[in-house]
Amino acid sequence: MVIASLALAALLGLQQQTDTTVTVPAGTRLEVSNHAGTTHITTWDRDAVRVRAQHGSRDVIEIELRGSVLSVEGEPYRGGPPMVDYEITVPRGMAVSVDGVENEVTIEGVGGDIEVATVEGAVTIRGAGGEVSVSTVEGDVVLEGGRGRIAITGVEGMVSVTGASGAITVETVDGDITLENVQSADVDLGTVDGNVTYHGTVQDGGRYRLTSHQGDLVLAMAAGVNAAVSVATFDGTFEADPAFSVQVSQIRPGRRFSFTLGTGSAKVELESFEGAIRLERR
Repeated sequence: MVIASLALAALLGLQQQTDTTVTVPAGTRLEVSNHAGTTHITTWDRDAVRVRAQHGSRDVIEIELRGSVLSVEGEPYRGGPPMVDYEITVPRGMAVSVDGVENEVTIEGVGGDIEVATVEGAVTIRGAGGEVSVSTVEGDVVLEGGRGRIAITGVEGMVSVTGASGAITVETVDGDITLENVQSADVDLGTVDGNVTYHGTVQDGGRYRLTSHQGDLVLAMAAGVNAAVSVATFDGTFEADPAFSVQVSQIRPGRRFSFTLGTGSAKVELESFEGAIRLERR
């Protein structure tokens, strides 16, 4: 809806473009505030930030370097906040922070830490090289990469994380959570109404917690893993691949049980109130 409105404004000749490049010292952090529109951030091998923006003809894009922070924000000529489509290019190692309300965010190739907070809009992050923090109310979150702590919170929308390493926490209310090709010793995934899938390493001494109220849980582990596994379900089922030699005679409502694989070094908790719980061979 927001993108369509911007396109209509452009057709009516009410749009203008800002194109500004600012030289920044090493260690500068980019902070973008975009109430409504799109924010697309890519990288280059220059110590400068280029800001291109499509916005209303009377709105102003304020770009200000204050100490170690470069701030970018649209200021309306009158009335409410402006709608802006940003194309921003930053140094590869720069830390980036983006906030907004109806803001669709795409960040590619950023090696510094990333923070995104939005109310409505999808968030896509590719090639992340540092820590990642995402908070959204309504919108899907797709993360590829990440080499530090990852924290994602949402209310409505699916979360997908691939190729990441480091501690990972994902919490959502209504949406599936899927982790693929992940290397982590600290994973905490929880949703109320959605499925949770973890395909990744289970490391000795690690901690892994998957919970859902109404959805299914799938944990894929390599054969020969060392883990102490705790399972809880009220009105669901449990099954394990024969490779793990798990002996469970019967699952009764409200039952909790545990078993040990190998030395039991890692701690694994699987809990679903109504869904199926499956332990698969990776």
